[in-house]
Amino acid sequence: MDEKDNVTEQLKELITVYSFNKNTLSQYLGLPLDRIEDLSNGNINFLPDDCKYRFNLFNKISFLYASATVDKDLKLSAFLEVLISHHGLSEKTVAAMAGVETNDVEKLLANPPQKVSEETKYKIAVTVMSLRFFLKDCEPQT
Repeated sequence: MDEKDNVTEQLKELITVYSFNKNTLSQYLGLPLDRIEDLSNGNINFLPDDCKYRFNLFNKISFLYASATVDKDLKLSAFLEVLISHHGLSEKTVAAMAGVETNDVEKLLANPPQKVSEETKYKIAVTVMSLRFFLKDCEPQT
């Protein structure tokens, strides 16, 4: 299976298995609704030949697909890592804002992430989600 088939199959699965809203996909991918359908059926002939455009489009689809399929602890760990490495927040800051112990944040940052209680994970996830939302303007645009 080549990359094109994989990405179009991912898009098809987002629509059929996860019932992802096609209007939202249209806005997110910058494609008309009929092109979303074409792409999910494996037709990429309408796409510009520009490699950067295709790369960005295919990445967007893969990112959405990964939201459904990638291990949730790994995803949380990755978002947490962005706050620490890119935004310069400390484990202590995130822990304090989440109302958890610093070692719980450190456990999620371990490779692979170590177990923490579901309640603690929830508190960290909500904090990470809100911080990423409010700090998104400080992140590089793709």
